[in-house]
Amino acid sequence: MGIVERKERQRESLRQEILDASREILLSAGYGQLSMRAIANRIEYSPTTIYLYFKNKDEILYHLCLEALERQFEFIRTAGCNESSPLLRLRATLRAYIDFGLSEPDRYQITYMADISRHVSMASILEHGGLASRLRELMCQRVNEVLVDAGCTRDVHTVSQALWAHCHGIVSLLIGRPDFPWVEREKLIETGLDISLNGLTRRGTG
Repeated sequence: MGIVERKERQRESLRQEILDASREILLSAGYGQLSMRAIANRIEYSPTTIYLYFKNKDEILYHLCLEALERQFEFIRTAGCNESSPLLRLRATLRAYIDFGLSEPDRYQITYMADISRHVSMASILEHGGLASRLRELMCQRVNEVLVDAGCTRDVHTVSQALWAHCHGIVSLLIGRPDFPWVEREKLIETGLDISLNGLTRRGTG
């Protein structure tokens, strides 16, 4: 490895340290306690060093969201590709969404559960061609395949958002209320998917 490659790897490693420390502070103490100095203290660098990577804490929050979306997209993009029907492909995609949230709750909470609208523009996250936009397009594609196959005239975007809301509800409740006496997790998730997908294969508006 040459000097340039080594420096770039060290730079990327420190950038990741900053993001990891920021995520920990956000989840443990909230946005109000997130500062360049707090981050610097956590990773034992000077605040000036943090500014070499991010201009302010809102930019850090933005990149935390993008990082989570990137990992989520990798979870979801190939889900169901080998399934034999549009409905099974959609079901696999929804299950992958849930599995991501439950396997990486810290990233999921910051992106989908924390109140970040005052600090990060949702429009910027949903910028056309970005990861969030590609996630929406993938979900709409999966839903549209099911609706076309069933001859159902429901609106694609409405169905997609309803399914997203359902999946988010499962993930957020299991993350946020671990002490609730839930039934066996696998049974809960699979039953929820059965209920949410019921009716999509019926012809007409349902």
